[in-house]
Amino acid sequence: MNSLKNMFRPTKPISKNVSFKPDELMSNSQKLMLELGIIRQSANGLYHLLPLAQRSLEKLISIINKNMMDIGAQKISMPVLIHSNLWKKTGRLNKNIEDLYIVNDRKSKEFLLSPTHEEVVTDLFSSDPKTYKQLPLMLYQVGTKFRDETRPKLGIIRSKEFLMKDLYSFDKDQTSATITYNKVCQAYEKIFKRIGVKFIKVEGASGMMGGNQSHEFHYPADVGDDTLLQCKKCGFGMNKEMAPELVQCPKCSSTDIEFTKAIEVGHTFHLGTFYSNALSATYSDTDGTMKPPYMCSYGLGVSRIIGASVECLSTQEIIQWPRPLSPFTVCIIPAKEGSIEENTSLNNIHSLYNHFTEIFGDDVIVDDRTHMTIGKRLIEAKKLGFPFVVVMGKKINETPSLYELYEANTKKSEHYELSNLINYFKQQSLDKI
Repeated sequence: MNSLKNMFRPTKPISKNVSFKPDELMSNSQKLMLELGIIRQSANGLYHLLPLAQRSLEKLISIINKNMMDIGAQKISMPVLIHSNLWKKTGRLNKNIEDLYIVNDRKSKEFLLSPTHEEVVTDLFSSDPKTYKQLPLMLYQVGTKFRDETRPKLGIIRSKEFLMKDLYSFDKDQTSATITYNKVCQAYEKIFKRIGVKFIKVEGASGMMGGNQSHEFHYPADVGDDTLLQCKKCGFGMNKEMAPELVQCPKCSSTDIEFTKAIEVGHTFHLGTFYSNALSATYSDTDGTMKPPYMCSYGLGVSRIIGASVECLSTQEIIQWPRPLSPFTVCIIPAKEGSIEENTSLNNIHSLYNHFTEIFGDDVIVDDRTHMTIGKRLIEAKKLGFPFVVVMGKKINETPSLYELYEANTKKSEHYELSNLINYFKQQSLDKI
């Protein structure tokens, strides 16, 4: 039985080893996740993801894995610590050194903690002969990345160490690469639609990645670092950094342009043969000639999506998760110890838990801190954002027993007989498949 009493949640929101500057911006999501013991700051820009955050993260990774499997992408793991020679061959080490963590081993060989893996995956591709029959090839990973942020902020939205899902595709020509690129972008849209937070897809700058085409996925939020330009007439959108002085839409010439602050949560790049040529990656074509594969890369800020989702949906006092990412779907609050409802509660809690796990699997938790009043536990369950809270209050001693159900989406409570509550939950489960 999942127990809230036994869950590790620090009671002090700020570690004694962490200091905040007077002008440091703390986002609402950062404040809530710290106060409620969902994350814990280790140092400036570095965070522990505690049990509730970890469950949310694993749910997101499960959604990502399913959608990647659906398009034929293969999951791997690549080293985070990589030899700097790879970046020297592509010239990127000379251009972006200020964002990198560079280290030397005991033999004075230079390595870096890679913030992205274009060089590494291209080197992997080139390590074994390939033919056109093996293309397209899509390889992805979900792993830790490092970036020496000048000013880390907003909790896990912008940190020095973060979790990222990065995918790399190899195709035989430009046309095939475009087909693969569009397929992955469609899969990304499915991921964001499944999460359920409003997102915006716009054209973006390629930046340090290079290439000739790029798209960004954003969550609209006032604390976001990006400003999006969207044409209200034709729907075209781009990041403002691409055209700071834009006054009319490049597609339809309309001047009805909307500005939106946003948090970037995904980015895709059409890379061409830049990395293939730099690292001598080739495949054997139909006529036997060796040619460089056309590459694309695709990133999702996994830990950032968690923080940004909370930022977009929550109030100042209460977390609201997108339901697919909620750490638990149902929280059960049994009666307080010593109350007249305690015996009925104790006799029914295990069967109630089993009924709910038959519907929601391991997605049910019990707030078994029965030394606390039901009221205090209900307040905390609301703050933690569990979609459904089932309270075993005074009416469980009635005939038949009635269970109070609080729903986070509606902010309303109703009482149900057990059979009706089970049927309602079954319908809710079906609605989310």
